[in-house]
Amino acid sequence: MRTASLIALDQILVVGVAGLWAAAAGTVLTAARGSLAAGPRSAAPGTAGQKAVPAGQATGTADRSRRNSSIAAALCAAAIAATALRVVLTVQLARAGWWFVGEKVTLALPLVVVPGVAAAVISIPRLLPGRRDLAGTITGAGMPPRARGGRGSARLVAFPVLVAAYGAAAGVACGVVVSFPVTAAAAVAVLAFFAGASAATWRLLPPGRGADRWHLAGAAVLVVALVWAVPGRLQGGALHAGHGAAAAGVPVSRLLGPSGPDARRFTLTARPATVRLPSGRTAEAWSFNGQVPGPVLRVRQGDLVEVTLHNALPGQPVTIHWHGYDVPAGEDGVPGVTQDAVPPGGTHVYRFLASDAGTYWYHSHQNPSVAVPRGLFGMLVVDPAKPAAPGTEDHTIALHTFGDRLTMSVDGAGPTDGLARARFAPGAPVRLRVADTDSLPRILGLSGVPYRIAAVDGGDVPQPAELSGRRLSLAAGGRYDLTFTMPSRPVLLSVEGHPGLLLNGSAPPPAASGPLLDITTYGARAAVPAHFGRRVTWVLDKTLALVDGVPKLGYTVNGKAWPNIPTPVVRLGETIEITVVNRSGDTHPMHPHGHHVQVLSRDGVPANGLRMDTFDVAPGEVWKVALVADNPGVWMSHCHDLAHAVQGMEFHLAYEGITTPFDVTGGNRPA
Repeated sequence: MRTASLIALDQILVVGVAGLWAAAAGTVLTAARGSLAAGPRSAAPGTAGQKAVPAGQATGTADRSRRNSSIAAALCAAAIAATALRVVLTVQLARAGWWFVGEKVTLALPLVVVPGVAAAVISIPRLLPGRRDLAGTITGAGMPPRARGGRGSARLVAFPVLVAAYGAAAGVACGVVVSFPVTAAAAVAVLAFFAGASAATWRLLPPGRGADRWHLAGAAVLVVALVWAVPGRLQGGALHAGHGAAAAGVPVSRLLGPSGPDARRFTLTARPATVRLPSGRTAEAWSFNGQVPGPVLRVRQGDLVEVTLHNALPGQPVTIHWHGYDVPAGEDGVPGVTQDAVPPGGTHVYRFLASDAGTYWYHSHQNPSVAVPRGLFGMLVVDPAKPAAPGTEDHTIALHTFGDRLTMSVDGAGPTDGLARARFAPGAPVRLRVADTDSLPRILGLSGVPYRIAAVDGGDVPQPAELSGRRLSLAAGGRYDLTFTMPSRPVLLSVEGHPGLLLNGSAPPPAASGPLLDITTYGARAAVPAHFGRRVTWVLDKTLALVDGVPKLGYTVNGKAWPNIPTPVVRLGETIEITVVNRSGDTHPMHPHGHHVQVLSRDGVPANGLRMDTFDVAPGEVWKVALVADNPGVWMSHCHDLAHAVQGMEFHLAYEGITTPFDVTGGNRPA
């Protein structure tokens, strides 16, 4: 079973165990209340002054108490079985190499396992049919005075079950309050909840004759659980990922692209538009030049590029970020970091040298979780300096969701939620530049022809192998260049959730249905760095954090949400090894601005050294990537599921001696 599946099952079990223990505790208390209500059926010798309960009433109440006792015993048994399954699953996660097994073994599990064992040994035998029922245990009905346990036996039966319920609830809290690295404050909060609730329960459950001897046993349950959980959890401390950016130095506003009279010039005007799909659906959109997607910007390698942005959107600032293109820092288009957002009626000019051929895209980075879904994006293609062979079919394909409809745009044409069509001459070389401009990964494939992935995220794949029928997972923000020779039969580019693109013919062939390709092992292995000047770890999570100054569930890095995530500061020329670990249950497409990374390994398996600028880290996965610090600036890095970024999963990478004069006041919203 894959680690992601184990994690998903564990998350279900954490909640399920808490629910079962809570139900068991509630039923035990109900049975206890019923048994107390039943009382003695008549005054026995030595019980003078004790009020007798009418026999019929006592019998009915006792029967209900016995039924509740049986139900409570069954629920306790189910909770114990589920707890045992959690232990087994934790062992499996450890064998799978999951990073966070330690916190389960030393914090979450002891708080439920120890009282669970106590419940199995003490509570269940006293709840089972054939033994004294809970009524008899608590009230001593029909028993000689010396044999009665007194009301203190309620503590004996109920306390372990209630404490197990608190421990199970603490396990849920560990997934919300406790992130990685485990801090002293978070551990103390969980342990204080557990100990406080347990102590209050011990105090509130009524003592009685014969109960004193159980005080030590109850305290022992608490002590064993806490002693198991506390060591190491209070060592805390935040993972050191670098220091704050230098207070003085070269501002990013001076790190600009070149200009010249021969620049390729484009003008993009942000303005409202309406998207109309073939299905009849419409969506109010934001556009560049009145079209969605924006115009395809196509230049030649070596060109100077100059793009003038005008903002005609009422009440909405904008910027342009060049996704995947490693422009100078001052041209990166991140409001509050590399520029101020362009206000309505304003203008900004971007300049850069198109030195790297490949497939890229552009989008607004002002409030991008709203702006990009609404249509402020377009494709950027840098053709190689050497022109392609005559007759080559070279086309862009943007995948994007409007409302609940996944659409496809070919060469910047209006998006379609129906089957797209094109006709190519048989024998023509074909390159399809596919970009996922959504926030979720897309599964795609080619059927009807063998093909290769010639490039990933703008960079050529060394010695790409031929594929037939294999499906591909494309990260949000990522790009694949698919190449093949057009056959005489129809070819289908299939996309899960969309009819696809049919090339030639009237009836599409069956969609690709082969196994998913592991992109980290595709193509020839490239040389990778052997030595690193710095190592950084990013632990991705969903936990309680300060998001926009408000404590709430957010997407975090190393336990914190933006802007409280420490900024690693690197030196020009350094090679940094970055370990990216996903503790959450969501996939995170991580995107460092201004740099590509080389993939070193995934889950400990050596990778091919592929260069990527957006890579999907699935739940439980551990990626190691290498980043060469060759582009000075202050750079954003973030999850390109833009809903995750706006909820905290964005942070910065800074170079020594580089500063920014911009901040997130005055309407700048980089996420």
